[in-house]
Amino acid sequence: MSIADFLEASERVGTADRSALNGFNGLHGGVAVAMLVRRMRAMVPPDRELVAVTARFIRPLAGPMSVHTDVERNGSVLSVVRSTAASDRGTSVEAVGTFGTSASRAVADFTPEMPAGIVGRAEATAIDFPVEFVPIFERMEIRAATRELPYSGAAQPVLCGWVRLRDYVALNDERVMILIDALAPSYSAVLTELKAVPTVELSVQLSAGVIDAEFDWVLVHAQTTLVDARGFVRETVDAWAEGGRHLASCTQLRIVR
Repeated sequence: MSIADFLEASERVGTADRSALNGFNGLHGGVAVAMLVRRMRAMVPPDRELVAVTARFIRPLAGPMSVHTDVERNGSVLSVVRSTAASDRGTSVEAVGTFGTSASRAVADFTPEMPAGIVGRAEATAIDFPVEFVPIFERMEIRAATRELPYSGAAQPVLCGWVRLRDYVALNDERVMILIDALAPSYSAVLTELKAVPTVELSVQLSAGVIDAEFDWVLVHAQTTLVDARGFVRETVDAWAEGGRHLASCTQLRIVR
């Protein structure tokens, strides 16, 4: 099953060897959120585009699953939609999406700038990550844009890489949800042995006009900003199109297993 096949499935999805789309121990978080975004979009007026989505990962999403979606509000400017994905063990992922009109306002806009001093996409070295540990990496092409690599014992918990999907995903907001969650956890850069660092909560805000942007390769920069004694990790992530256009910002709460 490809990513596109999965996203196009009905609200009841069988296993059907979906394990190829898994992250650490269940459906990849970005793919799960993209699936819920697609269900949400069907519930809002056609002039609305996704502004932000926040998701909580309660338990690994594995086995047959079902999706339920409700509109919290369809106002004149904003729509808020809630969606959940559940398996036979109960709710696995819950998300809230905010959609807004695409009309421009008279405001000064600011977006994060692409990092300087990185390796260009054409010169960047491909990263071979063990797909038996994270199967979905087989559906992605990832090239390192800096010297830091996952599980390399680096001095700083930072990862930066060029990423593209091998599977075709037509809608930009869904593709961004997957790509911004494509790198290994940035905290893994300082580790020297394979440890799972799965996502507990994820919040993504898209830049204006992303739905109409043209991009294939995306630069993703992820940095751990906090790790506490309980093993909880705070991570910030940004994504840009190859030409420098900012696509989205993300914060994640992770936990070291």
